Amino acid sequence: MTKTGDAARPPLDDLESASPVELVQRYQKPIMIGVIAAAVAGGGWWLAARSAQIKEARGTEALLTAEAAYQAGGAAGAQAELQKVYTRYAGTAAGTQAALLSAQWYYEAGQADSGLASVAAAIDKAPTFQRAGLLAMQAAGKSMKGDHAGAAKDLEAAAAATNIASERDGYRMSAARAYVASGDTAAAERIYGEIATREDSQYAGEARLRLSEIKAKA
Repeated sequence: MTKTGDAARPPLDDLESASPVELVQRYQKPIMIGVIAAAVAGGGWWLAARSAQIKEARGTEALLTAEAAYQAGGAAGAQAELQKVYTRYAGTAAGTQAALLSAQWYYEAGQADSGLASVAAAIDKAPTFQRAGLLAMQAAGKSMKGDHAGAAKDLEAAAAATNIASERDGYRMSAARAYVASGDTAAAERIYGEIATREDSQYAGEARLRLSEIKAKA
């Protein structure tokens, strides 16, 4: 009958008297299982990292192809290529850049809905450092459609998504202007008031001016 539990363990005296060679022989199987498991885990991490690198590189190549198509035939001919990039390489920097370019070209053509669709296809999987740009691009599309309140909320979200102070204030100033366009002057006053008191902000002067304009119309 196979021993289990404490019965399966060798006496402590045996362990103390066993030579290193005997110990290795005795525990060779569990040691090898541990080594193999560690190697598989490490190999899995390396393969994942390498796969991400390859995906990013191929996405960049595809983006360059789309840009070349734009140079050759304009935005209309390049949109199909851009869609392939942001769909196939979603989650990469290249895929996100393709979505941004696609939205920009659609907006320039007056096609806000198509531009917003391009942003929506990439925003959930976008790298963190590109999320603010996508939110700002989404806000631009909403403004084109007259949804200034929605644009303002996206711009505030963009401000929260960036770690660059000047960029954050820029997005917040744009959000305040969108709030004014939507008729929500209270929300605009809140933003202008906060930035106006900060001398470290390059937008402090403009914020004070816009704040005085709102109060003058009240």
